[in-house]
Amino acid sequence: MDYKYQITVGMPVWGVEKYIRRSLLSVLDQDFEDMEILVIDDCGTDKSIDIVTELATTHPKGDRIRIIRQPQNMGCWAARNKVLDEAQGKYIFLIDSDDYLFDGAIPKLFKKAEETQVEATYGSVLPVDEYGHPIENSGVDGINLPDMILRGEDKLACFANDNTKKLRLNNFIWNIMLRSDFIKKHQFRFRKTKFWDDVLFNADIQPLVTSAAFISDLTYHYVIRDNSLSNFQKRDVIQAEEVRQYINNHEYLKEQCLSLKNKTYFETRMTKMMRAMFYAITGALRNESQLSEPIPYKEYRDAIRHPLSWNEIIKFKDYKSINLIFWLLGELSPTISVAIIKIIGKSRRLI
Repeated sequence: MDYKYQITVGMPVWGVEKYIRRSLLSVLDQDFEDMEILVIDDCGTDKSIDIVTELATTHPKGDRIRIIRQPQNMGCWAARNKVLDEAQGKYIFLIDSDDYLFDGAIPKLFKKAEETQVEATYGSVLPVDEYGHPIENSGVDGINLPDMILRGEDKLACFANDNTKKLRLNNFIWNIMLRSDFIKKHQFRFRKTKFWDDVLFNADIQPLVTSAAFISDLTYHYVIRDNSLSNFQKRDVIQAEEVRQYINNHEYLKEQCLSLKNKTYFETRMTKMMRAMFYAITGALRNESQLSEPIPYKEYRDAIRHPLSWNEIIKFKDYKSINLIFWLLGELSPTISVAIIKIIGKSRRLI
């Protein structure tokens, strides 16, 4: 297939006036010529797009910027799908508009992708605060990668799912150079959700990647802000619907495991997703007093329900006990189930 560019860098933009200049300049200043920058205007009310337009006019490489305006504010999931639809590059590279790249990130990732001819090329990530200061002990796992090439069915998924507690490969979708033909072959789409569309997308693509490359070089600054959705616990009021969306996303990840029953990593993946749901519930319970409205305990009990039967779980080779506990929590009454979740959560300092 013929492509107009080697790389499409895709950037959804909404409400990032404070960060967009740094983010976009980090892309424009890459030492790489054969690249388009696809900015999706998600109809914000601040001056973000004014700054993009300014750079498109004044920067020496500004003509690489292509701005596509959404018909209305639709969310990051829709903006990222617009990137997939409009990209003219052999590779697609997504960046969040409050994050920014290291110098040389694009050339390094492109070189590795071309040398190895893999479907997905991953760089390493540095968590920083909004001022660019590195965050020690950020709690973000799976971002410092070894130099490695993985080839073969399930090799990447097995690497990512080799234990139930610590991520070896993070679930973000940015900072990955993905082949456009791989995306089109499997007709991948971002799912409609207020947040975590990248995590859900990653869960969809990971089992289907048959070749991947990692580089240990840092290529991406991940900006962690106190008021981001992933840190909702730091806000005075948490919208109950936001918590419900968070739990629904975990529900998708949990149910998605059912399509992986024939995989060697299935038991590990299922246990990870059940643990993640447990953490999501304890996070909500920890902040019960800050919710905009109470969430009935039945919703928490239903969320912890195991998608497998007792008879299926007792056949597990590994992680049998913990999955049986999760199964039991889903069968008890809502009041008793949540009471036990609270006891376990407090014993583990999650509540």
